[in-house]
Amino acid sequence: MCGIAGFFNPSGISSQSNVLTSMAQALAHRGPDHQGLFQDRCCALAYRRLSVIDLAGGNQPVIHEPSGAVLVFNGEIYNYQPLRAELASLGHVFRTHSDSEVLLAAYLQWGDTCLRRLVGMFAFAIWNPREQTLFLARDRMGKKPLFYTLLPDGTLVFASEIKSILHFPGVPRRMNPLAMDRMLDYGFNLAPDTFLQGIHQVLPAHTLLAGRNGQRTAPYWDIPMESPVSTISEDEAAEGLRHHLVEAVRDRLVADVPVASYLSGGIDSSSVTGLYAHLSSAPVHTLSIAFEDAGYDERHFARLVSSSFGTSHHEFLCSIAEGEIEKLVWHLESPLVTLLNLPLYLLSRQIRDMGFKVVLSGDGADEILGGYDYFKLLKLMSFIGRNETVGRANLLRRVFPGISTPQQAWMQYAMLKGYPAAHPALPYRFQAFQFKNQLMSESFVNRLLPIIGERDEELPVVPGSRSLMDQALYLETKMRLPNLTLALADTMSMANSVELRSPFMDHRLVEYVFSLPSHFKMRGLNEKYLLKKSFRTFLPPAISQRRKQPLAPPGKWFVRMFRDMIGDVLSSATVRDKGYFRPEFTDHMLAEFDTDSSMDYSGVIIVAFFVHLFDDLFVSAKTPGGC
Repeated sequence: MCGIAGFFNPSGISSQSNVLTSMAQALAHRGPDHQGLFQDRCCALAYRRLSVIDLAGGNQPVIHEPSGAVLVFNGEIYNYQPLRAELASLGHVFRTHSDSEVLLAAYLQWGDTCLRRLVGMFAFAIWNPREQTLFLARDRMGKKPLFYTLLPDGTLVFASEIKSILHFPGVPRRMNPLAMDRMLDYGFNLAPDTFLQGIHQVLPAHTLLAGRNGQRTAPYWDIPMESPVSTISEDEAAEGLRHHLVEAVRDRLVADVPVASYLSGGIDSSSVTGLYAHLSSAPVHTLSIAFEDAGYDERHFARLVSSSFGTSHHEFLCSIAEGEIEKLVWHLESPLVTLLNLPLYLLSRQIRDMGFKVVLSGDGADEILGGYDYFKLLKLMSFIGRNETVGRANLLRRVFPGISTPQQAWMQYAMLKGYPAAHPALPYRFQAFQFKNQLMSESFVNRLLPIIGERDEELPVVPGSRSLMDQALYLETKMRLPNLTLALADTMSMANSVELRSPFMDHRLVEYVFSLPSHFKMRGLNEKYLLKKSFRTFLPPAISQRRKQPLAPPGKWFVRMFRDMIGDVLSSATVRDKGYFRPEFTDHMLAEFDTDSSMDYSGVIIVAFFVHLFDDLFVSAKTPGGC
């Protein structure tokens, strides 16, 4: 696990070792164990290493002496050992025991088709001096990030993080209004755009080839939505899911350093932890975070799982100093509409302090198996819409506990039905961001209006032959997973030099889940039905039948805790100067919060707060320094 960066111009680059070094040092948190640099006439590559596999011999860049090809690589190839054996039989000679050397040999042997053979998470760059090409690639699910920008003189600059790219001279810092607009609609921006205009992402499961004739991107994998749905029985499907998860966990234990596991007490992390414990001959170390003010406490459930599998369990309370708040935005490199980054940041810091570089998590299960309430809401709205009666609308009480009468349920249905639908299966179509129109300033709206049409084609193209739920899950894997869930997991773990591995994101497991009928994933309104069935005799009953609990700390707690800092960041003068929001409305929200109004503005306050912090760190900042 590492950080990579570099720049390329087919016409040649000047000797800029100081620029390359500063780009590398901006990624030091991703790789504190080693730094490696390479530069020739047209290409410069930088690398920061977190030593996990082949501790003595795995440094980069990796150079293939016969061809001169050079690799920098961020991630892990879990099946590198069988690939190494196959490549050795074809005549390749290896000097190390690292997966990075195997990856370079695989590319030289099979070209870009090698990507179909890889099992793992990765973002890498290969410079081929003979052909004068730079090849970039990103893993199928988007676990590892890869950003780039193309400058007017033809220089391509890339890195694992945006902050590294900003160390290259001449890279502009302009807020992307479309990214902000998307965030207020979905809760996140959509790749390939970022919050900085002109800086893009290589999309998951895509490559970028740059050479004398310019650049071109291409996909190499997608979820097989056009394949026939499997006709196996529910019991067979459950056994198949368990088999795939066992293999995914086994693969993710490949490391030359100890591996820990996050354990919230939910079914996702409990399944991963339990399988790890069964595969390990030594006690597994597990870690949980608790929220004192959240209105719920999962420590009992985490302790129950720990006791069942004999793990060495650790837990701590969510607590962060004011001086560290900026780090949440600095490492994420985007604003956020929730506080999901806070517990993830604290968990990785704690696990690192415990002496671990690698940790397993249950990330991704909710997205591929229908674990969120908006999937239930999508299903309910479709069901009610086929026969609009008060009785059917009353089912909305299953999603909205605050509804107390059938009449209120009917009014809720009528309101939701009026929401615009960019796609009938869009899972977020009924989750409109409150106060968006009141929040945005007139000047910001004016910046947005001339380009808003660019959003017309932003949704992924969804094959229409599958069920509404499968289409929704497909959109989820293309939208929320790479742009929020996995981005959070990567940035918050690497902020503290920790490699996070997510067995549910094994592409073979994802393909398997999408081959199954949608009613196996959500039976009625029972979320993650198949996962619960798969592990009902493996996990304690209290765990396998639990409803999902959110990980994020409550908004009111956060605003109360950091009220002075938020007040300074969102002062009327600052809000007016930055021009994103209406100062009258931000003042009103803060005043209402201070009087403990029945209207909860804490979530909107947090959005405005994080947007301003992002501006301070990435837009208005005169130098590329940071937290």
